[in-house]
Amino acid sequence: MDNNNLKPEIILEKIWANLEKAVVDRKHEYHQLYFSNINKESMPDTRTVILRNFIRDKKNIYFHTDLRSNKVSEIKKNDKCFLLFYSQKLKEQLRMTVVSSIHYNDDITLEAWKKTRLMSRKCYLSNNAPGSLSEIPTDGIDLSLKGIEPDEKESEKGYSNFAVVVNKINMIDWLYLSSNGHKRLAFELKNQSWKSNWKIP
Repeated sequence: MDNNNLKPEIILEKIWANLEKAVVDRKHEYHQLYFSNINKESMPDTRTVILRNFIRDKKNIYFHTDLRSNKVSEIKKNDKCFLLFYSQKLKEQLRMTVVSSIHYNDDITLEAWKKTRLMSRKCYLSNNAPGSLSEIPTDGIDLSLKGIEPDEKESEKGYSNFAVVVNKINMIDWLYLSSNGHKRLAFELKNQSWKSNWKIP
């Protein structure tokens, strides 16, 4: 990366552009990200989620979850969460602090549900909540759907378990890895504008 591309405004623009690409490109390395929050034992907890949407002007990152999952109640208790992206191809890591909110049975979830494929909707048809104990290895979905996707009517039953997590970005720590020297730049949202500071990697 040459010095002409090390201007904070150029780096920030590339971050936004890559997030937008990753929403629609399942092969983009930012399509899968890591979400961390504080769990009910007051310990950090991390899981892989799928980037479902990014609204640039709002700086909101969206992913889907089961309304019955533990992270829903945990986010409601403590909405300060963390996102981590890594791309080997771009040689970049993004660490973001966010404020997360749960959306259920509203315009946001309805729009997201309409765009969700039938096979993905199947995940919300489990008879039991994620994390429930089981005597056998199972996904909890009815055997009649084993190996097949539900039809439109059957999939609609899953909407009652469907939620969208909206994550408002307020800080970004950008790290670029290079044999010629790593680069690290921190962005913080202040008064609706992004302030940046270089850091030692």
